[in-house]
Amino acid sequence: MGRCVMAVVSPSERVYYYECSSGRFRLTYFIPPGELKRLCEDGHVSPRVLEDYPDGVDLGCTEPDFRVFEETYHYRPKQDPDALRHAFFAILSATRKWKKFRGSGFIPAADLERHTESVDTALPIRKPIQVDIAPPGDRLSLKRRRQMGLRQAARKKQTYRALEELQIQGIDPKRTLAQQKFSPIRMAEGTAAEEVFVRLHQRQHKREVDHDGSRG
Repeated sequence: MGRCVMAVVSPSERVYYYECSSGRFRLTYFIPPGELKRLCEDGHVSPRVLEDYPDGVDLGCTEPDFRVFEETYHYRPKQDPDALRHAFFAILSATRKWKKFRGSGFIPAADLERHTESVDTALPIRKPIQVDIAPPGDRLSLKRRRQMGLRQAARKKQTYRALEELQIQGIDPKRTLAQQKFSPIRMAEGTAAEEVFVRLHQRQHKREVDHDGSRG
């Protein structure tokens, strides 16, 4: 007699999954199977994605992850990954004791995405750092790379300092992130939601390990 395997519960709508630890965070964009099928039927994404991600796509909110997904499946989410991370950090840093908060959960896509434009507009520095283009076959000097790294670090620090000062509509500063009243999320039937968190984390970690290994 075969073992009965229950489906793992997962959102049936687009959401962002977060993992926070003492001010640091990981943000993942989840596209459910139903949305992937619709995108395929409309010709926006390669049908191959349904074979590779039958349970839905969990895409890290970083420019490299978005770029690789676009190159592989010919589809890029409309939102900019940096804008999403900025909006999430603005929300996180507006909550109670956010620097000590440790936890994970889902935020409905609409609840996060509606803040991206206003947060981006409020930032003091919005233009990307200009990178000097070296002649073909040449590489930037070690000194130049260090200078660029310092400039990027300084700009990132200034950006996140500004994000901490923003007031985010609908966020209660007396509550932690996990206690905020976001919109209800439609969930597919299945087993405990905690398994979704573990699965998303393991997938993301595996991709990072594979990516690092491919560069070695």
